[in-house]
Amino acid sequence: MQMQMHKLAAACAVVFGAVSGTASAFNPQPEPPAFGIVSINPDQTIRLNVVCWEHEVDGMPPSPCSGELMFHDMAGNIVARRLVKLGPGGATFLDFALGPRTSPVNLVGADPCWIPDPTSGRALPTVEVFDTATGRIARHVNPLTPRITFVESGARGR
Repeated sequence: MQMQMHKLAAACAVVFGAVSGTASAFNPQPEPPAFGIVSINPDQTIRLNVVCWEHEVDGMPPSPCSGELMFHDMAGNIVARRLVKLGPGGATFLDFALGPRTSPVNLVGADPCWIPDPTSGRALPTVEVFDTATGRIARHVNPLTPRITFVESGARGR
């Protein structure tokens, strides 16, 4: 009889736990914003911009941003890299260009990355591709995962 009471109590605890709500876990290291592959021609430059958020969000003051800007080629090799430390409101960029055109068609892919330090403030990256000679912008790219929820919530996201 006592064994049946323990089983009944355990079953009730499981049922009440399931009814009371779901648990959610905090991810201490959220993924940084992702861009995917961006195609460029040899006579174009790709620029990875980052700005350190300068506004208070949910009562939290802005904080400095730090991390690494980089570009990978299609084989995953790092072809350009820059360590970054910015105060709130600060901005910087990293450029990568292939050089002069050597054939009529020579389209290549570049993978722009912003890797924030774990203690970094909120940083918002964008990418633009422009004609190296004229500066005329060919395209502007926002991250596939903009992480605006981190900007609007109390979490210290990127």
